[in-house]
Order: sequence, then structure tokens, then C-alpha cells
Amino acid sequence: MYLTTLLVLSKFSRSMFQPCDCRSYEERLSSKWARMPLSSFPWCSHITETDYEDVPFVTLMNVLTDPEVTAKFRCVVRVIGAFPWKAEDFRSPTGTYRIRLTLEDPTARIHAFVYAEDGEEFFGGYSAVDVLTRKMSKLLGITGSDDGTEITGIPRNPPWVPCCIKSYYLDKSDVWGSRNYRIFATKVVE
Repeated sequence: MYLTTLLVLSKFSRSMFQPCDCRSYEERLSSKWARMPLSSFPWCSHITETDYEDVPFVTLMNVLTDPEVTAKFRCVVRVIGAFPWKAEDFRSPTGTYRIRLTLEDPTARIHAFVYAEDGEEFFGGYSAVDVLTRKMSKLLGITGSDDGTEITGIPRNPPWVPCCIKSYYLDKSDVWGSRNYRIFATKVVE
């Protein structure tokens, strides 16, 4: 009995760990969807639009490990946090957008900034606070009622959205230590 069980298990484990067909992987990498997270299939949400169509999708791990400090990427991510969290605080007293979003995909999590003119493009100009709140609620997966109030007790489910990320540095003497990320060429649609 013990020997029969071992034979069956070894046959099963050999079939389970057969080498995969790499052709499908190479075909996927050469497609426009490239490294889009499989968990966002069949398609990502249409909450955002990007203007950076000539670059294939990569994962956040590819963004973090790219050998170039200053580079541009296109990713499919979920927005899981925002700071400041109130829409009325998204702009400085002078009217400049300044938001830090927490983005994640199955490979990594990063903070990316939405700042100044990128914020204008992201939110479609200088919208009213209630419009900004609705757009951020969509991105964060917060369920709201018809009157715009948040429904409590329902778990958030942030949608997968495409966005463009720019990697840059703040200090020329410490390019890797001062590396930051910024969202650009992306617009939240209603």
C-alpha cells in the first residue's frame, strides 16, 4: 500500500512540475499587454485613460528594479490609499495639486505623487470638492449611495486601472536614495 501510494504521488508530482510552454509567455510579453497582472484580467477598469500608448505594460516590480533612475512606465495598478485623504486638502492654498497615492499590483507596492499640472490632467482641471471626492472614491473602490455619502460596512474593492508612472530623483548626489515616482499622462474619467 505504501509503495503504491508513493508511485502514484511521484507520477502526479512529475506531471504537475513539467516544464511550461514558454511560447505563450513570449507571445504575451510581445503583446501590448506585456506584463499586465493576470489578476486584472479579463480587462482593467475604464476609470482612467492614459496618453502613453506606445509603451508596453510592466509590473511595479519592474518599475522598482529598472536600472535607469529616470524613466517612464505604464502599469495596471490598484489605488489603495491617498494622502491627504480629504478631497478639500488635495490642493495647496495656492491651488497646486499635491497628493500621494499608494499603488499596488501583485508584485509590489509604491507611493506615487500627483503634483501640479499632472494633478490638473489627472482630475480634469480644477474640479469641485464633491467631484474630486467621487473620482477618488471610484479609484479607491469605496461604495457610495446616490446622494454621495459613503456606505459603511461594505469592504472596499479598488478596481485595476491603467496609469503612467515617471521615475525621477530629487538629489543628484544620491540618485537612488532620493528616487521618487510621479503619475503623469493619466486622467480619471467620470
